[in-house]
Amino acid sequence: MRRVVPIYLVVNTSRSMAGRLVEIEHVLAAFADELLFSPILGDRVRVCVVAFSDSARCVLPLSDLTGIVELPKLVPGRETRFAPMFDLLTSLTDVDASAHLAAGLVYDRPLVLLVTDGVPADPGWQRAFDRFYRHAHPRIVLITIGVGAPQAEEMGSAMRVSSTRMLGDAPDQPMVSQIKVALMEHLAPLATSRRIIRPVGE
Repeated sequence: MRRVVPIYLVVNTSRSMAGRLVEIEHVLAAFADELLFSPILGDRVRVCVVAFSDSARCVLPLSDLTGIVELPKLVPGRETRFAPMFDLLTSLTDVDASAHLAAGLVYDRPLVLLVTDGVPADPGWQRAFDRFYRHAHPRIVLITIGVGAPQAEEMGSAMRVSSTRMLGDAPDQPMVSQIKVALMEHLAPLATSRRIIRPVGE
């Protein structure tokens, strides 16, 4: 059976992230280019985008990025709350797994890239996370922006992350390349074939 690798890009869109959201949109465009450049990844990887602040919503259902004409725009909200986001992820991964199974596809263990510039403001978020983790057994990559090391480590431990990448909060931080690197580190085992383009006659 053909296998599909689901990636959930989960972005904190609270007020403090407003100036960074265009960069996140550029990450999606850069990743779409990578999938076009790497045929095996393009065939197997599917991407969903979830935006969260005081609430959570799916702004791009699990899709083949290489076929998307217009990528989603991210709109800033208010405070950072994790519980609505993990509740939504539980629902999305359930629906996506069932849909792929019905289509005769194997839905791999989901990879969640969580991008946040702050810690959760809702004290009960851990219960929602535990439900999601028991349900989906995800691999989680935590990407923090301007978050102190102790806070990032605490969040990472609570979410049993596979890895943590801490970005600085300076305007010149190359967010696009760093998030793309974090993605590709986890997809590297699949990227065994690339399209090589040479001039005619070479």
